[in-house]
Amino acid sequence: MRFIISLLLAFLLLGQQFSYADYPIKGKFVANNCVAYAGIKNQSEPVSLKAGESYSATGLNKQDGDFVAIKVDGINKWVAKSCGKLSLNDLNGDIQPTAIAPTTKPTVAGNSKEDSTQSNQSCPIQGCADRYLLALSWQSSFCQTHPNKTECIKQSPTSYDATNFTLHGLWPDKLSYCGVSSDDINRDENGNWSSLPPVQTDAQTQAELSKVMPGLVSNLDRHEWYKHGTCDGRNADTYYDLAIGLVEEFNASQVRDLFASNIGKTVTLTDVKRAFDSSFGDGASGSLNLKCGKEDSLVSEIRLKIKRPLVGQKLADVLVPSGGLSCDRVIVDAVGL
Repeated sequence: MRFIISLLLAFLLLGQQFSYADYPIKGKFVANNCVAYAGIKNQSEPVSLKAGESYSATGLNKQDGDFVAIKVDGINKWVAKSCGKLSLNDLNGDIQPTAIAPTTKPTVAGNSKEDSTQSNQSCPIQGCADRYLLALSWQSSFCQTHPNKTECIKQSPTSYDATNFTLHGLWPDKLSYCGVSSDDINRDENGNWSSLPPVQTDAQTQAELSKVMPGLVSNLDRHEWYKHGTCDGRNADTYYDLAIGLVEEFNASQVRDLFASNIGKTVTLTDVKRAFDSSFGDGASGSLNLKCGKEDSLVSEIRLKIKRPLVGQKLADVLVPSGGLSCDRVIVDAVGL
């Protein structure tokens, strides 16, 4: 009887071992700063992974799955595949990179990238958001209340951000800090953005981002990535490529022209909606909210409700109705106090 019980226990233990990963693999996983869990759905027993450290990879939650089973100090854990780089052993036992990372930069809305593949799309443990908010700032108004910020000191009447909207953020609805370590969350929430790990984007994306996001010099890109971008499910380069394309498309519209030609003057919500509909289609302005300062009525932002943007989609493709509140009229602030 004891032999039978022992045999049954051994069978159950083996079954548990093999069922931990539905799709067994052999390889390594080099992590970014994020968190691994004992369970995918309940995010139990969290443990922070060290950026740049290699972990043994033993499986995926399914073939081409979004989560990797790794060994952390000999214990099985799950981590989002988008959190790092997975490499698999070939037939000779050598490590080979997987197809997770794109070999060419993908095409994004408003840009002329060559490859239109949907690379690095793996949802966080909480799942991908269906809706996003694209927040576009009028930098001169921001600098009225933040004159000592580096980006505000550098602003001039001839700079891009004097006559164009800039990228505040691209925010997945109701999600934040996906897979981010508690230490980095604390750094971010305390405004210690410079101590956050640098965002991994290539030189082209970095150059484009520095143009449309002047707050990059104050590490706004790090704050936005760790708080919001980590919940997108794609890598930082793809995430910011998408955001840059949407900003550039917006700034090529009649809405930007309306504001640029009325600096120092007042524009109405009706004016803005009319220009938006002319650029993006009848009724498109239902996705738009116009924000302003409570006391001075200076335009602060335009916020657009959108679907989760995919590589290659245009702004008009992703607009959805918004229930947010808007200012009826705003003053378009000029550079300088």
